Amino acid sequence: MGGQRRAIEIEMDVHHAIERARLAVGESENDILRRLLRAGRARAAPVPDATAFSATGPGAIRPRGAPRGRGLWSVEIGGRRIPAANAKQAYRILLRELATAHPHFLEAFAEEQGRSRRFVARTPAALYGKSAHLARHAEPLLEGWYFDSNLSAARVARLARIAARLCGLHYGSDVRVLDNVREI
Repeated sequence: MGGQRRAIEIEMDVHHAIERARLAVGESENDILRRLLRAGRARAAPVPDATAFSATGPGAIRPRGAPRGRGLWSVEIGGRRIPAANAKQAYRILLRELATAHPHFLEAFAEEQGRSRRFVARTPAALYGKSAHLARHAEPLLEGWYFDSNLSAARVARLARIAARLCGLHYGSDVRVLDNVREI
């Protein structure tokens, strides 16, 4: 929208809450707050123009630019459940939450690596080693950090277990990634 803007000061916990609510990389903080405030109102939101939607499968429509989703994803950490649109967003939420609670987590996680790629890195190219052409799958995680977004649910589950271990947490009780309320 092209309305007037003004800067506001917010505390870090509010900033983190806004980031956890992000549905897409291109979604601005203003869009996130507008969506959250609209969701909090009792009255129904206006019906968007049909051109704002795109088909994603047989008969399925989603808002243009919204992340693709399958199931009801969420992350449980410290007894708190955080909803996610899909496995990629659940993984991003998990990594951000662990990085916030455990300051050296990202450095430790960056030292871990699979057969051909790192789990997180300071640059997109560093994620993929000799397969730099895959850097298009890198997405920003936090300031100066990137993660691989081309992951299956099984891979997210495996990486979540490694991440929990590095933070001294137990996967299944302290930390869980859920798909349709089923632990992956």
